[in-house]
Amino acid sequence: MALGRYRSLAKLGRSYLSPSQVGYMILYVTNRCNFRCEFCFYYAEIEKGQKPNELTLQELERLSQSTGPLVQLSLTGGEPFLRRDLDEIYSMFIRNCQARYITIPTNASLPDKMVRFLETVLPRHPDSYLRLTFSVDGIEDDHDTARSMPGSFEKIRQSYAAVSPLRKRFPNLVLDANSVFTSRSEDKLQDTLRYLAENFEFDNLSVTYARGDIRDPSLLASSEERYIQVNDYLESVRRGKEGRFLYPLWRAVRDVSRENLIRTVFHDEFVTPCVAGRKLVVVGETGEVYPCEILDRPMGNLRDHDFNLPQLMAKSENAELRRWIVESQCKCSFECALGANVVWNKSTYPRMLRSAIRNIGKD
Repeated sequence: MALGRYRSLAKLGRSYLSPSQVGYMILYVTNRCNFRCEFCFYYAEIEKGQKPNELTLQELERLSQSTGPLVQLSLTGGEPFLRRDLDEIYSMFIRNCQARYITIPTNASLPDKMVRFLETVLPRHPDSYLRLTFSVDGIEDDHDTARSMPGSFEKIRQSYAAVSPLRKRFPNLVLDANSVFTSRSEDKLQDTLRYLAENFEFDNLSVTYARGDIRDPSLLASSEERYIQVNDYLESVRRGKEGRFLYPLWRAVRDVSRENLIRTVFHDEFVTPCVAGRKLVVVGETGEVYPCEILDRPMGNLRDHDFNLPQLMAKSENAELRRWIVESQCKCSFECALGANVVWNKSTYPRMLRSAIRNIGKD
């Protein structure tokens, strides 16, 4: 057992250190969704219908076998829990990629499916940490309106009541809530976060800046002052002391990323070179690979490359794309890319270390 854990950590080190190894994969397991959120940047894909040409379980197995070790894996959509074989996808990427940290964002509308999934995968993979993130965008009717789904806030309550007790049985489960910062939500967002802090016991509360080609572009025009106020509140609110390995460091990544977002979005500063297309990749539900969720420049489709991700990324045109990303000083508000840039740029390490020290034992 100890030898196996050592080998797993050694592969994790390779994922972090090797310049040619993807460290962070965002995998869209489906474009199907039972909600129609007003700020969703993926709405055009979601509207394509309920029978998409999704990667099959067998195709995903081949992808996982070619990918190599991953530090971070995000399984997203659409609504991930609409995929019936999500537990098998989860397990194959841990088995084949030694994925240590997995994140699944969810609208939390399917509590029974969520509980069955968690009770299956958490005991099966005790050395990997799952961060399950509830999307909460207001209280009661405000949430239902933002998510275009009556009764969806009540589903949040039901799902939280069903899932939250599992943390006592499974220390590898982290339960978070995330809210989207838009021009419509910014005035009430601090009240929303305060309500969540007082009425739930999420391990972390976070805010995502609305991004990309959303249904209502006016929602992107938001206030720096409000954004800073909201994030100052997040700094003051109680956070759970997680069992997740190196959790102060991961919280520090988020804190520094937030600082970088403010400089990028509101002051148009170039902070760090972007590692999208190199250490971070996005895999769509049909096998299309992108450097990130914002840059609409596909790198190729896995189905055309025998599901071999390194082979696809090694194409000369993708090497040119990576050079362009760095040389053009490409920048955006995509938090996942901002986080990857913190992790894989040495210039951020002093700030990250100071933040990690502040987060030690924090609750």
